[in-house]
Amino acid sequence: MPSQNNKTISAVETTLDILGALGKLEPVGLSDLASHLDIPTSTVFIHLNTLVQRDYVVKESGQYRRSFRFLELGGSVRQRLDIGRLLRNKVEELSRETGEIAGAGIEENGQRVILYRSSGGKAAGDEIPIGNHTEMHWTSLGKAILAHLPVDKRNEIVAEHGLPRGTDNTLSSRSELEAALEQIRDQGYAIDDEEHLRGVRGVAVPIFNDEQDVMVSLGITGPRDRFTSRYMANLLEILRYTKNEIEVRSQYYEYSTIDR
Repeated sequence: MPSQNNKTISAVETTLDILGALGKLEPVGLSDLASHLDIPTSTVFIHLNTLVQRDYVVKESGQYRRSFRFLELGGSVRQRLDIGRLLRNKVEELSRETGEIAGAGIEENGQRVILYRSSGGKAAGDEIPIGNHTEMHWTSLGKAILAHLPVDKRNEIVAEHGLPRGTDNTLSSRSELEAALEQIRDQGYAIDDEEHLRGVRGVAVPIFNDEQDVMVSLGITGPRDRFTSRYMANLLEILRYTKNEIEVRSQYYEYSTIDR
């Protein structure tokens, strides 16, 4: 009789095998994944579909990859980013230098996801956890990315998520949103003027890869009374310097990885 300690659930084992394979192959199509695992395509599809429905796997253009929802469990999926360690260090440096809340975000499934976050000595504001998902249009981190996504992608996000209000300041019409996004593209940064939470303001900049596609955004948030226009202008200069450093150094990460 088999030991109770050795009993496992085969379906869970299959799911874990699929996630492990995704970590090596992603993004990958259904047939290639099933072939790699030597598991029937129909079985792999059922497991993947379940993971997609629970937001642990993302399906884009017939390709599957793990989602950033794993950040809420352990944060290991962040290591998929070549500049992950650099980005984390810069977020921590920003919080120390400014004393405020610094953070980095990314778009996934049409929402802003917090990748890294650090609070400085005078930080005051919300306690948003790593991995938090929220609307793109009402945060500076989200708008900094949204403004630089392809038009089709923006249309898809708005069609799926709408433009719900967080406060009375939230952009709630498509014309308002597009005007704001055009301004963000022109000026190179985004501002959250109490659009997500009352009493909280923020400023963020987009980070681009070598092909000028937006990767992530980097921002600083804090209380309305301290975040005056002049103060935010000073923070923006710090963010722009950090943005440039990350973009330059990320190219080194890319090329050094290729060389290896």
